[in-house]
Amino acid sequence: MKKTYFRGIAAGVVLLTLAGCDLFNGGSGTNTEYPGYDVVLDGNIRRNLTLHADDNILLAGQTFVDSGYTLTIEPGTVIESLPDDGEGLAPCLVIKRGAKIMAEGTAANPITFTSSLPADLKRRGSWGGLILLGKAPVNKSGGQAFVEGLVGVPYGGTNENDDSGILKYVRVWYGGRSIGQDNEINGITLAGVGNGTTVEYCEVAFNLDDGFEMFGGTVDLKYCSVLFVGDDAFDTDLGYQGRGQFLFAMMGSEDGNRAFEMDNDGSDMDKQPRSFPQFSNVTLIGSGDTSVVADNDQMIRMREGSGGDFRNMIIVDGKNSGIRITDAPTLALVTATPGSGSNYLYFSPNNIIYHCKGGQYHADYGLTAIDTSVAIGATGRENALAGSVTVLPAPEGPAFVDVDAVIADDFFETVTFKGAFGSENWLLGLSWLDEAGRF
Repeated sequence: MKKTYFRGIAAGVVLLTLAGCDLFNGGSGTNTEYPGYDVVLDGNIRRNLTLHADDNILLAGQTFVDSGYTLTIEPGTVIESLPDDGEGLAPCLVIKRGAKIMAEGTAANPITFTSSLPADLKRRGSWGGLILLGKAPVNKSGGQAFVEGLVGVPYGGTNENDDSGILKYVRVWYGGRSIGQDNEINGITLAGVGNGTTVEYCEVAFNLDDGFEMFGGTVDLKYCSVLFVGDDAFDTDLGYQGRGQFLFAMMGSEDGNRAFEMDNDGSDMDKQPRSFPQFSNVTLIGSGDTSVVADNDQMIRMREGSGGDFRNMIIVDGKNSGIRITDAPTLALVTATPGSGSNYLYFSPNNIIYHCKGGQYHADYGLTAIDTSVAIGATGRENALAGSVTVLPAPEGPAFVDVDAVIADDFFETVTFKGAFGSENWLLGLSWLDEAGRF
């Protein structure tokens, strides 16, 4: 079926036609199928393309940026998405292996992916999500895997420094609907994405499935937020070996599972490269011990042979335990002191785990944490009309004492505080919480 695309310009409308899966410039035309939109995206993009902030843009179907091409998105651009592509699947934007996305917003003009539904109808799962595929290592046979829900779309390779572009000041809201049979999608999927890619100041809010999920790869995250998702906030597996600093998650009282769910490989828990996230300066706010709906059995779950290094963390208000470590291969990695390589699992004793109903740890793993309030938390949670959120810890309080030294490399910033925030709230201008007046 022939698809048509539109981009508004001062002189009128330029008609772009997708014929034989190639985009090319056509003559002038009129958009009658989707009135009110200047750009309609659906199919394969096989040229460099820029989306402009002054255009009304609609994601109408599964859209793929093919290898060798770059999709550039201007600051302040809003991309709305239909809930259905007309064939029962949700639209999504896929950056294929070898392609790039250059989505570099600003604090004053973030880039927003959201549902096209009216504000009072927006819910979790109102469209698909954003998927980046790279050429970095994954621990699957043959060194690559295929994205669930899509046919024959691979990710993975041998280039740890692979560059899929830039996501900066990007919001992905109300996504997570199925893009394939029984396959809900994450807000931002990073599959085999390399550390040449920039992911900073990004937020996933009200997603039906996970917020960020990293399938292998080495991509780093900095200043990233997840709010009120239906499953896990940050999910890692298949040999993910990236780093993260200044990460924030708040679980909903109505829905949601874990803040971190971290796996290696369920069939071979010692498979290499082993999943080994290195995260510092994390703030996780749970559902609270009075929540009866949300499935938060623990705030963090480590399993299937995943290692990791976790420092300067603040975890509060868990419905159940703060941290659970399962499986013999995962438990065998636990250490009270940081090691070398990627075959260990370390939680700093200076981490703060407070007010988790099931205790700091699900069992005695030989690990400790500090049990004290830092005066952060939330009321109202998902409610856009009521409640408040406090993310800045009490000045000169426990969050500023016994701060861990970060891993010495070119990524981690030296800090004087635990958690994702010191005295500055970097969510201002970016977050749904700010737009809803919740701070």
